[in-house]
Amino acid sequence: MNTHRLQRTLLAGVGLAHLLPSVAVLSRERVESTYGVAVPDAGTELLLRHRATFFGLLGAALLAGAADTRYRRPALAAGTVSVGSFLALAGSIGAPSPELRRVQRIDVVLLTALGVVAACEVAPRAN
Repeated sequence: MNTHRLQRTLLAGVGLAHLLPSVAVLSRERVESTYGVAVPDAGTELLLRHRATFFGLLGAALLAGAADTRYRRPALAAGTVSVGSFLALAGSIGAPSPELRRVQRIDVVLLTALGVVAACEVAPRAN
């Protein structure tokens, strides 16, 4: 598999992984089932559903980066900041539930995939 195809495949996979939780935008019940948390009030529901919107946008950006090299680096940067910041925050305060610990494990895999894409992006190309 050449590096371009590898990058496309990995970015598409990370993009799809970010699209999955975007269904939480649909309802409080979707938020609770997606994240395995009880939503205590309307304000928290709003924040979590708004977060799901950003997951959808990020997933779309990552898919765009997979499809078109012009979008690859911005999508890669956004994905790395998103996944990396969640892991940093979760590491500093701990994941309070098994579901969120599962998200941490998945995000480690996603960050690794993004790292491979970044390495391919900066590696010298053979002519």
